[in-house]
Amino acid sequence: MYVIKDILNEEKFLKNIISKSLLIAQNKVDEAFIFIRKTYDMNSVIRNGSKEYIEFHEDCSFSITVYSNYHKGYASSTDLNIQSIKNTITAAIEISKYTSKDIYSTLPSINLKKYKVLDLDLFHLSNLNLKESLKMAYLTEKYTLDFDKRIVNSEGGCFSSGYTIIAFGNTKGLIQTYKFSQYSLSICVVAENNKFNTQERDYYYSISRKLDDLESPRSISKKCAKKVLLKLNSKKIITQRCSIILTSDVAASLFNHFAKSIFGYQVYNKSTFLLDSLGKLIFPKWLSIFENPHIKKGIASSPFDNEGTLTKPRFIVKNGVLQTWLLDSYSSKKLNLKNTGHLGGIYNWIFIQKNNISFQDLLYQMNTGLVITDLMGHGVNIVNGDYSRGASGYFIENGLFKYSVKEITISGNLKNIYKKIIAMSNDYDIRKNIQCGSIFISKMIISGK
Repeated sequence: MYVIKDILNEEKFLKNIISKSLLIAQNKVDEAFIFIRKTYDMNSVIRNGSKEYIEFHEDCSFSITVYSNYHKGYASSTDLNIQSIKNTITAAIEISKYTSKDIYSTLPSINLKKYKVLDLDLFHLSNLNLKESLKMAYLTEKYTLDFDKRIVNSEGGCFSSGYTIIAFGNTKGLIQTYKFSQYSLSICVVAENNKFNTQERDYYYSISRKLDDLESPRSISKKCAKKVLLKLNSKKIITQRCSIILTSDVAASLFNHFAKSIFGYQVYNKSTFLLDSLGKLIFPKWLSIFENPHIKKGIASSPFDNEGTLTKPRFIVKNGVLQTWLLDSYSSKKLNLKNTGHLGGIYNWIFIQKNNISFQDLLYQMNTGLVITDLMGHGVNIVNGDYSRGASGYFIENGLFKYSVKEITISGNLKNIYKKIIAMSNDYDIRKNIQCGSIFISKMIISGK
């Protein structure tokens, strides 16, 4: 159990470490940046009604990046002992002596007078004790196993809680900290069809910044049970071209490939299929993507990126047109563009569209085709956009479920796939940094038997 006093004292301690470390480094290098991440985690797992394991983690990482005459050095450690820190700083300096000179290897430009860190309400300490956390995992598993007699086994109900403190500073006078909490509750089960002697597995989870915002054990169990039961009696289908729907939890991966392809390092290395696409139509005109790093209690909210650049809300895509690359300080200098504060990833991507249709309406709109509920493999080439992944799901006829489908591959080219998105339903999945609904795509190649 942690109390707020402990966390605040640790935050103050890390800030003090940053100050001392910068004093050690500043006279030995031109510039330096220090980043510390301290995490406290607890996991409680129940399997088949019994406690399987309880884990407690307390991890810390210290890293320093130094710049001397445009030579960059980097070193890290998991020890905050002052001697260890001195050794890490020395190692970074020594490494910088052997790296190539690069005029873009400097700290990001930050105006300290305008530097204002927003309170995004990301930290919520819970007084939940170990017994209560085990009970949540127990109930989630129990409700799922009791849902249907065909659900015969469990891979475990899991409750996790974690608290993280981020501290960083640089030789330009910047020292900042912030903290966030994260809670999750999940279940994974196995369903069996005795008649055909087949088994399927699936899982579901809820995640939040505040304990009270988690879905209930009964809600999680119901969603997990329905998912796994839909998979039973799967059939193989013949190779064909047909319409598909990607459910919201897997549709996010399609947009994740898009995000990876517009990061600055892909652009300046000319290793993206979207090179020269800035300001051009990528998606249908009815679709816009707005990134908002400042959503209160947001799963992917952050006041700044991993090098201290303040984040800002912005359109990534507006009316189908690509508005910006995702840049950190280095890639922005390479491309002679403004830093967008994206070292470390993307933030909450909100999908804006004119239509407000349910998932069921999306099924009726497709009428006949495949609903993809799982994707497997890594057959995605960001350089040319070629896309090929293993998949499973279920077949829809006249907007209604007919049978589950397995052992298929869906393929195409991402550039064409994005333009073939017909509609998106309003079942937005807010558990990830990409918060989209299910998407209806016209005519993809389905490889089967």
